[in-house]
Formats: sequence, C-alpha cells, structure tokens
Amino acid sequence: MKQKIKDKTREQPSKDECNHYWVIEIANGPTSTGRCKYCGEVREFYNALPDYNPLKKNKSVLNLPRLTKVDVDKDSES
Repeated sequence: MKQKIKDKTREQPSKDECNHYWVIEIANGPTSTGRCKYCGEVREFYNALPDYNPLKKNKSVLNLPRLTKVDVDKDSES
C-alpha cells in the first residue's frame, strides 16, 4: 500500500520565538550578511574579531614588571 504524504506548509515563526538557523554569505570584507533560514531575519556577522589585528605591535605578553632587587643574607641560608 502506498500512502501519499501531504505537503506541509511551514508557517514562519515570529522573530521572537525563532531558533535561528543562520545562512551566512562567503567572507568578503570585515562583515558578512546572514539570513535566518526559518524566519528571514537579516543580521551582520564579523568575519574576524574586531579588536584583533595580528599586524598590530602589542606589548609582549612575556614582558613582566620589574621586581625590586632583594639582598639575601648568606648567614640565613643555612
């Protein structure tokens, strides 16, 4: 027996109750446009972290603050 499956028309959820499934365009520039597959909401997405720039000269993470010099008494080492 063959059963025919009726085509279900999907109702678009409101933007407040939608669990978005973002389809994002290919990266070309600092941002890309994304559109929700279900409700059609449009949003801009960053293609990289906005504050991160690998060419920017930062202070090295390994630069530690200078410590004051401490004199050690040779008599107290024993």
